[in-house]
Amino acid sequence: MTRMIDRASVELKPSKITILLGLVLLLVSFHSFGQNASGSVYSMFGIGELNQTTSVQSRGMGYASIGLSSKYDVNLVNPAANDQLGYYFNHMTNIGFYYASTNYKTDDASENGSYGGISNFNFWFKIGNKWSSIVGLGQYSNVGYNINQRDVNSFQSSDYSVLHQGSGGLNEFYFSNGYSIVDNLSLGLKLAFVFGNIEHTEWAASSQNSQQFYISDQVNIKDVYAEYSLNYRIQRPKFDVNFGLIFKNENTLKGSTSSQITSQNTTSGEVDLIYEDQESTDDYVLPRKYGFGFSVNTEKILLAGDVEYNQWSQAHIPDYENDLNDTWRYSLGLELTPNRASESYMSRVSYRIGGYTENSYLKIDGTTFSQYGITGGLSMPLRTGSAVNVAYQRKLNGTVQNNLIYESTNEISINLTIRNRWFQQRKFN
Repeated sequence: MTRMIDRASVELKPSKITILLGLVLLLVSFHSFGQNASGSVYSMFGIGELNQTTSVQSRGMGYASIGLSSKYDVNLVNPAANDQLGYYFNHMTNIGFYYASTNYKTDDASENGSYGGISNFNFWFKIGNKWSSIVGLGQYSNVGYNINQRDVNSFQSSDYSVLHQGSGGLNEFYFSNGYSIVDNLSLGLKLAFVFGNIEHTEWAASSQNSQQFYISDQVNIKDVYAEYSLNYRIQRPKFDVNFGLIFKNENTLKGSTSSQITSQNTTSGEVDLIYEDQESTDDYVLPRKYGFGFSVNTEKILLAGDVEYNQWSQAHIPDYENDLNDTWRYSLGLELTPNRASESYMSRVSYRIGGYTENSYLKIDGTTFSQYGITGGLSMPLRTGSAVNVAYQRKLNGTVQNNLIYESTNEISINLTIRNRWFQQRKFN
C-alpha cells in the first residue's frame, strides 16, 4: 500500500481606519478560520491539529508566552501580564496571516504541500489605569488533509483506491481581561466560545467495476469555557523578573454528529443511500490545563520560558478513549532590541529567536511522537508607533515508524500591529 499526499491548493483619521479594517477582517476571519485546504496529515485524528493562540511576538520566541510581559506587545495567553501596556497608547489591533510549506515523507514516498490563512485577529484596549481587555478570534484546532490509499483490499473481488479528505476545525472567540489588584500583582480571566465543524470524507473507487462509495462524517460542536491567569513582577533597578500562571478546567463540547454512506454506479449515474444517521452529542471533553512561565526584562533584552501541561488522559474524544496522552510543552525565547530611541532604524528593530518541544496528545496504532520547532522573528517599527512583525518557524512532526508520516514544515507569519490613542485630551501651552 502506498500513501501519497496530494498538493494543496488561499483621507480618514487613523482611529477610523482601525475600526473599518477591524470590522472587515473580523467578517473575513469568521469565514476563513478552520477552512485550510491542507495541513498536517495527523489532523485526521481526534479533533485535529492543535494550535497555539499566541501573539506574533510569542511565535518568534519559541511560543513562550505565559510569563511574557511587555510594554509594546499584547499577551494573548496570559491577560494578567498586560499590566505594563498602555503607557504610550491605549488600544492596539493585531491582524496576522501565515503561509506554510510542508514536506510529507514515508518510507517509500515524499510529497510537498502548501497552505495558509489568517493566523490571528485581536483588539486590545485599556478600560482604566488597572484594567485592560482583549477581544479576538483564533484557531483552537485545524483539520486539513488529502491522503490517497491505493490497492486497498475489500470484501468484494476488486481492490479500491481510497481518497481521504478532511476540512474544518475548532475556532474560539474570546474576551480576556486583566486587572491589577496591587502593585506588581495582576489577575486575568479569559472567557472563550469554542465552536466549529469537522468533516471527514472518503471516496472509494475501483477500475475493475463501476461501483464507487462515498462516506461522510461531520461533527458540529461548541461550548463556553473560562481560563484563569496570574502575573507577579519583581522589579529591580536594571531589570524586572516576571512570573505567570494559567489554569483551565476540563470542559465539555456539545452539538451534533451526522454520518452518511452512499454508493454510485459510474455507468448509469444511479446513487443509492446505504446508511444515514444524525444525533446529538456531548462526548467531546477538552482537558484540564496548567501552565507556568517566566520572563526577565532589561532595557534591551527580553528572555522568556514556559512549561505547559494538558491532562489529555482524562479528556474524552469518541473512538480515541484509550489513545490520548498527557502533553508537556517546553518553550524558550529571546528578544533583543539594541536601542528603541536610536536614530538608526536597525537599532530600533526587535530581533527574536526561540525553540519549543511538545509531545502529541494522540497515540496512533500504539505509536507516540513529538513535535519540535525553532523560531525567529523581527518587529519593524513604523513612524506612527505601529509595527510590522514577521515570524518564522521550522517545525518537525511525526515519525515514519509503523507506516506513519514524517512532516517537516517551513512557516512564515506576518502581522500588522496598529497602536493608537483614543479619547486623549489635547493640551495647549
